[in-house]
Amino acid sequence: MHLVLYDGTCRLCHGAVQFILNHDKEKVFQFAPLQGETAISLLKDWRNKYPEADTIVLIENWKQSDQKRLFFGKAALRILWLLGGKWSLLGIFSFLPSFLYDWIYRYIARNRFAWFGHQECLIPKKSDEKRFLS
Repeated sequence: MHLVLYDGTCRLCHGAVQFILNHDKEKVFQFAPLQGETAISLLKDWRNKYPEADTIVLIENWKQSDQKRLFFGKAALRILWLLGGKWSLLGIFSFLPSFLYDWIYRYIARNRFAWFGHQECLIPKKSDEKRFLS
């Protein structure tokens, strides 16, 4: 199981969550907004090291001893890798050093509200409600 922390006020982030839900055939992803209790608790120790972790954060192998915390472009590409199928072709770039693509990710993240706007809350389908944490 993997946990995706996303900006609960970002329309682009909501779209990314919907994309993951639509392509997660094995249902291995769970979700929590960065503004919620789960993310606040999990990120409290990381906020000093990653103060700009305000978009998507991936906790791979969540609740297991071998969990990994991934930020920025590394998180986005690793999610594609974990989705498998044709998405793993893009996800393979997650194995490259993140300095090669994080600048692109951060540029989009800095401009996401201007380009895509705000959205107050993501309302999951009834069938997906159990995959969302507060």
